[in-house]
Amino acid sequence: MINGKRALLNPARVIVLGFLAVIAAGALLLALPVSARGGAAAPFLTALFTSASATCVTGLTVADTALTWSAFGQAVILCLIQIGGLGFMSVTTIFFFIMNRKIDLSRRLLIVQSLSLKDIEGVVRLIRHVLIGTFAVEGLGALVLWSRFAGRYGLWKGLWMGVFHSVSAFCNAGFDLLGGAAPFSSLTSYSGDPFVAVTVMLLVFAGGLGFFVWEDILRRRRFRNLHLHSKLVLAVSFWLIAFGWVFFFMAERGNPDTIGGMTPANAALASLFQAVMPRSGGFSVVDQASLRGVSKFMAAALMFIGGSAGSTAGGIKNTTAGILVLSAVSSLRGKSRLSVFGRTIPAPQVISALSIMVMVTAAVLTGSAAIALIQPGLPFSGIVSETVSAIATCGLTHGITPALAPAPLIIIMLYMFFGRVGIMTLGMAAFLNRNLADKTKYPDTWVMMG
Repeated sequence: MINGKRALLNPARVIVLGFLAVIAAGALLLALPVSARGGAAAPFLTALFTSASATCVTGLTVADTALTWSAFGQAVILCLIQIGGLGFMSVTTIFFFIMNRKIDLSRRLLIVQSLSLKDIEGVVRLIRHVLIGTFAVEGLGALVLWSRFAGRYGLWKGLWMGVFHSVSAFCNAGFDLLGGAAPFSSLTSYSGDPFVAVTVMLLVFAGGLGFFVWEDILRRRRFRNLHLHSKLVLAVSFWLIAFGWVFFFMAERGNPDTIGGMTPANAALASLFQAVMPRSGGFSVVDQASLRGVSKFMAAALMFIGGSAGSTAGGIKNTTAGILVLSAVSSLRGKSRLSVFGRTIPAPQVISALSIMVMVTAAVLTGSAAIALIQPGLPFSGIVSETVSAIATCGLTHGITPALAPAPLIIIMLYMFFGRVGIMTLGMAAFLNRNLADKTKYPDTWVMMG
């Protein structure tokens, strides 16, 4: 019986159930009349979808946030974003710090699982730094954005706008309150404002690095002294952003519907913004539906990769993509081991990276096909992009989500949940305690490939 209780409460299962509980509570609050503008309660499916999107820090919406939700509803969404970004275990730890209570072993294990850490050594120190660093960075970002929003929206509303967008950007959520200019317009009205664009980019980048990387940078200072994980995250992030920046600038420079009519400086800024946001940011300064086909494909590819493990970002993670590319190069060079930055990555991690990519790819194709069959008439490229955006918890959209029927919306909700919790975590929640270990060793063999 004791073993049964332990099986029921393994860390992965607690995380899954915790996120489900937060989504349910958020949906119930958003379904209240006080949460909607005008006092008429929003449909429950709208409330549930919004709660799932906020908790999973995705940003896909069926109703414009500024035009649909009251101040109370927006505050609920903000709280859900913060809980989803930090992870509910990190948030509950705040109360232990306030009450000066010791964090026991079981809770430390939950924090390790939720932040994708390797072991429990120094986890309390790390979570303390995570909380302090998060609120400090979000506060600084809010002050910068307030200085820009106050002139247009007034002192107090500008402050609220600054806080909301700072938290949303750092948590890589992509929710915005700028629908008053035009529904679902995101940051298009600030495409030429470097203060807003650069601040949002830096917040998204910081949130997408991962809490472990912050700690590593603060403690070790120099790149050569960092752990391999941090080196991979920084190196892959740099190359993805640099490549995306040049790519989007070259691909869209002649497109009058995106950056074609901008000055060179503004076009370069918008292209950099477009390269950073698929990391899981979800904001946009150009209409995503107006991008050229090749740019839409590149945006989907960057969303698929996403940010760093243990961060607020989604996707298969940049370290996963980096390991797969390096493994392919190593294999082409005839090497049997994968080495990078003077360290060898064990074969099981390469297999895990490949498994994640295969499972996410299969999920995207299956979900896209299901939506296309359920609701024919929608452009399939748009459906694929929306599905990738959901499972990568990015939120960049071609405007398809508001037009989806209830069944496709449920599929998108499930994919947002899968993307935030993680397919590996879901697998461990389902199978960790089922005694599936291999007890039989078969002879090695060889098959032809390539």
